[in-house]
Amino acid sequence: MKSLSTIVLVFITIILVDIQSLSAQDKPQKEYVYQTFKDTRIINTYSTETLQKGVLDFRVAHRFGDILNQWNFNNLWADFLGFESAADVGFGVEYGITNNFMVGFHRTKGSSELRSLLHLNAKYKLLSQTKDNSMPISMAVAGILTVSTMPPSADETSLANFPGEFGHRMVYSLQLLAGRKFGDVFSLQLSPGIVWRNLVKFNDNNALVSMGVSAKVQVSKVLGIIIDSNLPFDQLRWTAGSGYHIPIGIGFEFDTGGHVFQINLTNSAGIEPTDYIPNTNLNWAEGQFRIGFTISRGFRM
Repeated sequence: MKSLSTIVLVFITIILVDIQSLSAQDKPQKEYVYQTFKDTRIINTYSTETLQKGVLDFRVAHRFGDILNQWNFNNLWADFLGFESAADVGFGVEYGITNNFMVGFHRTKGSSELRSLLHLNAKYKLLSQTKDNSMPISMAVAGILTVSTMPPSADETSLANFPGEFGHRMVYSLQLLAGRKFGDVFSLQLSPGIVWRNLVKFNDNNALVSMGVSAKVQVSKVLGIIIDSNLPFDQLRWTAGSGYHIPIGIGFEFDTGGHVFQINLTNSAGIEPTDYIPNTNLNWAEGQFRIGFTISRGFRM
């Protein structure tokens, strides 16, 4: 009798497992929208994209000197479209710890008084857009810690004087990234964020809140046109004659399958948000823009 009970119990268990398995198969699997943007950056702005688990991404970025200045064509050939000088240079690596969480380490020259910058960044994808629109957007949060490793400046009025505290070398950024891919052609992203600087000049603010607006038009499978801008909500940076301007970039994005290559025009000299959001002082209207490029190459580890 015991053996019969055992057989019946096992049989019922198998049936229940089969029913659960069939239910799981019948339940429709969510299909996610991929590549809202091709890269983890949109010119300057971080995108909602994260690296896949186990992928190591090596990045090189460059911002040359101004192509023009005050629309002066006299030195156009001598400076060779700004290639004779480098406004900022950066390189680094990023790694996908999970499909939704990545970390990175970068080094840039720096475009302001703070030079020799080390950047630690992390990004976590909170939401992924689905094809059935049950989730209409992708959303991620990105954080950056920047540290200047330059020797202190002898100028006591300089931000690079670092009077007595290591914390004066640090700048932080936190951004919420919300993007949507509309069909196969158009993508749009909004990026509210805050930059915090431990040391600022007497008429400036430590906290700088901004809103990033970015878009992509996919021209072909390989080529996309990208644009981004970051609007600071700060009275000083909207004051005429302050010397500050809104960072705006437009460029082309090429996906070769092995790597992503961007070439762009931007009035931003800096590469990372902790640099270009508070420090852009070049004006498109006066011909103060430069050629830049970024090369991203992923390796599966």
